[in-house]
Amino acid sequence: MKLICTFILFTAFSIQAHEAKKRAVIRDANFEAKIADVVLTDLISDESFEGKYFKIVDGKSNQAINFADSEDLQLKAATVYYHLTKARNFFVQKVKSSYVQEFAPITIRLNLTNVFNELGHFANDKLEPQYNNALSIPAGIGYEPRHIKPWGMEIWFRPSKEININDFKTGVEINGIKSALTPFRNQVHMTSLQNFLSLLIQSKTITSSVDPSSLIRMAGTSLLIEMIFQTSDFTADFFSRKIYKLDSAFVPEIIYHEFSHLALSNHLELTHSSPVNEGLADFFAGKIAQSKKLATNIKEYNLFDGKLVRKKQQYRLEFERGDFANADFVFGLLWNVGIKVGGEIENQFIYQMTQNLTTSSSIKDGLINSALKTCKTLCKNPSNDRLGLYKLFNSKNL
Repeated sequence: MKLICTFILFTAFSIQAHEAKKRAVIRDANFEAKIADVVLTDLISDESFEGKYFKIVDGKSNQAINFADSEDLQLKAATVYYHLTKARNFFVQKVKSSYVQEFAPITIRLNLTNVFNELGHFANDKLEPQYNNALSIPAGIGYEPRHIKPWGMEIWFRPSKEININDFKTGVEINGIKSALTPFRNQVHMTSLQNFLSLLIQSKTITSSVDPSSLIRMAGTSLLIEMIFQTSDFTADFFSRKIYKLDSAFVPEIIYHEFSHLALSNHLELTHSSPVNEGLADFFAGKIAQSKKLATNIKEYNLFDGKLVRKKQQYRLEFERGDFANADFVFGLLWNVGIKVGGEIENQFIYQMTQNLTTSSSIKDGLINSALKTCKTLCKNPSNDRLGLYKLFNSKNL
């Protein structure tokens, strides 16, 4: 018995949580990005970014980033670790998610450019490298013949890469581009911008006969940043910008968004991007950030436009398509649903809505029906509150 007690005490000591003071990118009271000292909690090492819930690694390595590594790498690791801890605490403490509470430690990969492979984990290094995005990875069983071990859920943060628009101006017909881009003027997949630009330069001239869906690839990141063209000649505005890049590991709302995908993965698959799935992750990212804005005012790391809750935006049938998975309509709609049902229950309300949804749920049917059904059990005055939701949906042309 004494030996058993000694072993238990030794084990408890060996996994004792540590804290470390590090520099990280955070938001100030004005929602501006700044670098400040933060305290990282729940570490199980006093030498690396390995904790009870998250292990931050570089690329394909399985070793946690060390406190002796470069300052730039430590800044990125500390930023991701700090905001992931904040996101986990939100789902465990405020949403009361038993699913998140039971998560095994999650590996977080920085600077990884490989494509994801469902059997091989990392696709072949010779495939086109990926930049300027983040990706939530489902657990995999591995592939024993190739000695690929199983892996748990992960989040990958790609390195940033500057894209100079001047490299793509020559030989491109502006009128053709304008015609092809018109259906997507409210949102462009930030992950695929480089692929989109490559298509422009390869084809030289794009006409209205080009399938617009070929311009935007929805695989990859979960947070697709809208590029908003407000002027009459939005194509000219597009080409007036010089440099595009995104270092997703330094943008708190992207970190929250990716963790939200994991938190909702008991009902919504990680491998599928849809307007409902992305809008739900946006909603929780906004609530964790305590802001109606996502990925804005952080120009040193993100030169794409962010998302805003747009209360006046009306529903259109095309919002159901995967091409519009990350337009901000569902983000704004869910935000207003939360306001309607009341701040005391809004987080639990939206979270419980996911229990009535599937990966392929639509906005007009699935999302609305789920909200009305959830209101029956959670709203204080179900009849009146459901009437308020009906009015909200009607005002959005739903």
